[in-house]
Amino acid sequence: MIRRPESAFAIGLILIACALSVSGQSSDPGRKPPVLRSTTAVPENQDQSQTSAGRQPGAAALVTVPAIVLDRDGRYVANLRKEDFVIYENGVEQNLSYFMSVEKPFTVALMLDMSGSTKYQLDQIRAAANTFVSRLRFSDRMMAVTFDGKINLLTEVADVRAIRQSKLHIPAVTDGTVLYDAVAFTLKKMAQVPGRKAIVLMTDGVDQNSAATLQSTIAEIAEQDVLIYTVQYNTLPQLPQRLSFIKNEKARRKVEQRLLKGYATSEPYLRTLAEKTGGRFYKADDLREVGPAFEAITSELGVQYSLGYYPKETSSAGTERSIKVRVRYPNLVVRARDSYTTTPTIAKQ
Repeated sequence: MIRRPESAFAIGLILIACALSVSGQSSDPGRKPPVLRSTTAVPENQDQSQTSAGRQPGAAALVTVPAIVLDRDGRYVANLRKEDFVIYENGVEQNLSYFMSVEKPFTVALMLDMSGSTKYQLDQIRAAANTFVSRLRFSDRMMAVTFDGKINLLTEVADVRAIRQSKLHIPAVTDGTVLYDAVAFTLKKMAQVPGRKAIVLMTDGVDQNSAATLQSTIAEIAEQDVLIYTVQYNTLPQLPQRLSFIKNEKARRKVEQRLLKGYATSEPYLRTLAEKTGGRFYKADDLREVGPAFEAITSELGVQYSLGYYPKETSSAGTERSIKVRVRYPNLVVRARDSYTTTPTIAKQ
């Protein structure tokens, strides 16, 4: 794809993302949910005291679970307390040792697919990306990544204010789409970032030439506590035009078959990345739908809870453990990751 870098667009480079949302309803219909109002943060000293509560010498490391709570109309619910949540691991209720309320800064990795499949939609992608960046708060932090035939780290994690003041230069486009490699790369970078974090991936979901695989990246997300939001736009209608440049009919058919296979797996892959981590999948057949999706993502990231517990039962490394998060109010839904794998990287304080 031929791409022309523009510094105004440079800031909005976006990322990726799988299975099941976790919902919660109370069995106590007598309790009323809290009033929806502006969110407030738990005092820092309270967070710190809760982090160490209940930890025993030699016990398992802290498992952190980002969570988002909505009412039945899809509105975000703020001002919940630690005692309003119940969390289960493999069906066993756990003691919440850590709780952080909403309105805390977060770090977001923005990943943007700049491969040949986006050639005919660059202006719309640019506008959507700028919409996302404009919604971030100055207190948030951001990392910018683009990918085509290679991965381009445009900026390490930095304050949004500083990134807006700088000019990010997009390298020349190379052939291919190393989507899976870019996901693996960004997951490793975000594993080193403390606090609340998310990955936002904007792509058509089709990979070419990656060393990493669909399965390996899905396995990696089980070892992370990062939310992944995926925004898929449709480039399939442009496929005939892209293939028309291949003059050899046999070669053209071979490329077409490979790409159609990639399109068939693209949506299930992106849905899995999002749902398995507690994020959300957005599909935009028309790129004009991407802007509202980005607005929804930034609004959601601003009202996130972070829960933590030390597992009551220990298990060997590499074991997958299920997670369910509930709230003690009726008619509220919780979205959170549904499992994790017992490795040293999953548990962070």
